[in-house]
Amino acid sequence: MTLTGIKLRAYPTDNQKQVLSQWMGCARVIYNAKCSEDHYFRTFLRKSLTLTGHPIPVDQSYSQFKSDETPWLSACPSQILRNSAVIWYQAYQRFFQGLSGRPVAKKKGRKDSIWLTSELFTLEEVEGEWKLLIGTKTRNVGYLSFEAHREFKVPKSLRVSRLRGEYYVSFSYEEDRLVSDPWEQVSDLIIQGESALKEACSGNDRGVKIPVVSSRGERYDFTPEQKKTIRKKKKQIRKNQKRVARQKKGSKRQEKVKRQIAKDSAKLAHVREDFAHQSSCRLVKGQE
Repeated sequence: MTLTGIKLRAYPTDNQKQVLSQWMGCARVIYNAKCSEDHYFRTFLRKSLTLTGHPIPVDQSYSQFKSDETPWLSACPSQILRNSAVIWYQAYQRFFQGLSGRPVAKKKGRKDSIWLTSELFTLEEVEGEWKLLIGTKTRNVGYLSFEAHREFKVPKSLRVSRLRGEYYVSFSYEEDRLVSDPWEQVSDLIIQGESALKEACSGNDRGVKIPVVSSRGERYDFTPEQKKTIRKKKKQIRKNQKRVARQKKGSKRQEKVKRQIAKDSAKLAHVREDFAHQSSCRLVKGQE
């Protein structure tokens, strides 16, 4: 069994965008509140002799943040708030294992997302078309339209994220596909011998003017269309960066230009990623 991830573009309506944005904000508030609570306990523990030896609470509780001062948290499904606390707890467990640092507060507009477990969504295929219902019976956003560009299996949980004003649905699912053992691959390479391996392998040199040159003399460069797109987007980014520097900080116009810069930067990243995939595919096929 192998775990396969997929990311699909979603197209919510204006009303759905508003509700999803509110839910993302509530999830971010719970996560940041857990970070602030942890920082408070760790600071207070160092300064209070009466708490010496007492462990800092690291749990998944979140009800203490729901009060008369935060009535808008009650408008969000409790499962989303719980899942946000679980994400914080899992991040802290990774810190204990030495895999990452302590959880830090999230900023608005950066990796906004909500984690939906099985009780928060229904994903089913009706007459060859996938339908995704998000929310509970009393609090839901209705059916979310998304683009299923390939086949997949129904997951146990999924994530709805927002990036540069665009919405995505991402999840992982298990496939009945066997993965070869790495030690078996090494044994097969040893059996082939040194001469066979030299014929099957090739070296690649990364450059500035020409991205990749193989040991066989093959050159891998951007297409004329890709080069034109890169020049155009870089020019637009430089122009918009100058506009941002002149505009009033925090204004709506500045935020609009910032979003455009993010979209142009993402376009550059997509062009480079597309070139990397195509070049790697050509390299592999050339060695078959």
